[in-house]
Amino acid sequence: MSTPEAANEANPLLLDQQGGRLYVTFNRPERRNALNDAMLLALENLITRLEDDHSVRVVIVRGAGGHFCAGGDIRERRAQTTDSRPGVDIAMERNIRAGRMFLRLANLPQTTVAVVEGFALGGGFGFACTFDITLTLHDAKMGLAETRIGVAPAQISPHVVRRVGLSNARYLGLTGRRINGAEAVRMGVAHEVAQTTEELDAKLASLLDDIDACGPMACAATKAIMNRVGEMPLEALIEYAGYRFGELNRGPEGVEGQQAFLEKRKAVWPSLG
Repeated sequence: MSTPEAANEANPLLLDQQGGRLYVTFNRPERRNALNDAMLLALENLITRLEDDHSVRVVIVRGAGGHFCAGGDIRERRAQTTDSRPGVDIAMERNIRAGRMFLRLANLPQTTVAVVEGFALGGGFGFACTFDITLTLHDAKMGLAETRIGVAPAQISPHVVRRVGLSNARYLGLTGRRINGAEAVRMGVAHEVAQTTEELDAKLASLLDDIDACGPMACAATKAIMNRVGEMPLEALIEYAGYRFGELNRGPEGVEGQQAFLEKRKAVWPSLG
């Protein structure tokens, strides 16, 4: 007889697409949604789909059971370390896979939103720092817990540093301290904090309305330009940004958006048609 835990292991992500919005739920509540091999594979497959799926313009991710994501699944990692053959480090290889997944997640063309409740530790904190926008409950518990169990926040460090700066990243990583929702907003991890689940849901609804008011292709181009800041030489970035601007300005989305502004009406984005 199948148990609820076995059912969740078979479906580590729950997907619900409503128009241009894709709601994703981390679905390992019995493990506080810790990231294991099955969830990593499901995320890789989802990202592959989203990289070319123009029917989705915003991805909203939260966790089942009152927690966002408690980080990597330590039980599975220890088993992988014990079972590794000579010359093969399964845990290290999966760590590198996770790093590639986080990079692809950061570069998705869709706007990504994290809704944090409960624990967002280790890799879960990495998700909170990688998503474009993060909303949180005031009593969420976030942080880089890896050093307290003798390892490093290896693959998420670039995303944490980019989000909160090197000083704050070192503070969190070298102490293992946890921060709450208000502190997460102060550090720049999260953008809005709510006192109750009802308020959190209301903030999410308002945020999604604002995202819907923006052109999907314009948002994708904005992400692509901003993600290249600091990675592309400035002269090359000027050329790239100018190309993307021109492409949008003469394209159907730019034409509709500017015409709607002149006519004092809401734009109807053709890219969603």
